[in-house]
Amino acid sequence: MRVFLEGHPMRLWYQSTLDFSEHRNYARSLAEHFRKIAGTGTEVILRGRATDGAGSLSAAEIIGSSIVYRSVVDPAFVRAVFEAEALSADAFIAASFSEPILPELRSLAVMPVVSMSEACFAAASASAPKIGLLTLNKDIVPYLEKSISLHKWKNRVSGIHLIEGGISETELDAHYAHPSPFLDRLTRGVRTAATAGAQAVIVAEGVLGMMAAANGLTDVDGIPVIDAIAATVLFARFLVDMKVSTGLMQSRAAYPLPSAAARRLLAVRAAGS
Repeated sequence: MRVFLEGHPMRLWYQSTLDFSEHRNYARSLAEHFRKIAGTGTEVILRGRATDGAGSLSAAEIIGSSIVYRSVVDPAFVRAVFEAEALSADAFIAASFSEPILPELRSLAVMPVVSMSEACFAAASASAPKIGLLTLNKDIVPYLEKSISLHKWKNRVSGIHLIEGGISETELDAHYAHPSPFLDRLTRGVRTAATAGAQAVIVAEGVLGMMAAANGLTDVDGIPVIDAIAATVLFARFLVDMKVSTGLMQSRAAYPLPSAAARRLLAVRAAGS
C-alpha cells in the first residue's frame, strides 16, 4: 500500500481520446487547470491519443464510426493502462464522455479507473436531482445514451441537448483565445436544458467544458454548470485516498482481473498496436 509523504505526490494518469498535437490550446489550458485544482500534492500526467496511422483522421471521423472508434481508441486506452502502471500511477482517468471500454479497463487495471462521465454525474447529483447533458454534435449522443444505460441514470437525466451551430473540437481549439461566441452558445444551451427540466448541467465535451471553466462559467440563471475536469481529477484523488485509507478498489466480482499470463499477452499486443 502506498503512503503519500511530502515530496512524493499522488500521481494521476489523465488519458484523452484526442490527439493533442491537433489541440494544443486545449492541452495548455488543461495543464493550467490541473495546477489550479489538483494542488501541490498531486501530479497529473496528461496524455492524448498518439499521432499514428489515424493521425490524419479528425475527431469527428473517429467518434462518428463505431468500427473506427474501436479500432483506434480502444487499443490506445489498453496501451495507456500499461504505460500508467509502468510509471506507478495511482489512478487512471478515462477522460472522455465516450467512456471507451470502461468495464474492460477496470478489469485490466490494478489501480482505480475513473470515468469522466461517472465523476461528473456524482458531482452533479450532489447538486440537483435532475441533470441535463450538453454536447457538440449528434455523433456523441449514442455514447451518452450508452453511459446512461450502463450507470442506470435514466431517471436522473432530464435530456441530452445539442449546442447550436455544429461546433467541432478543432474549431473550438483554433478560437480558444476568443471564447465569447462559443460561451454564448453554451449559455443558450443551458437555458434550453433548463426548460426541459435540468437543474444542473454537465457539458459533455472536453474542450468546451474546459473553455467554460477557464472563463469562470459555473452557473447560468441558478443552474450549476459542472466543471468536468475538476470533478474528474478530484474524484480520482478521492478514490486514491479511499484505496490508501481503506483498501477500496474495483470489485473483482464485477471486474475480474485477467491472469498474469493473459496480462502479459495483452501488454505485448498493446505495445505493438
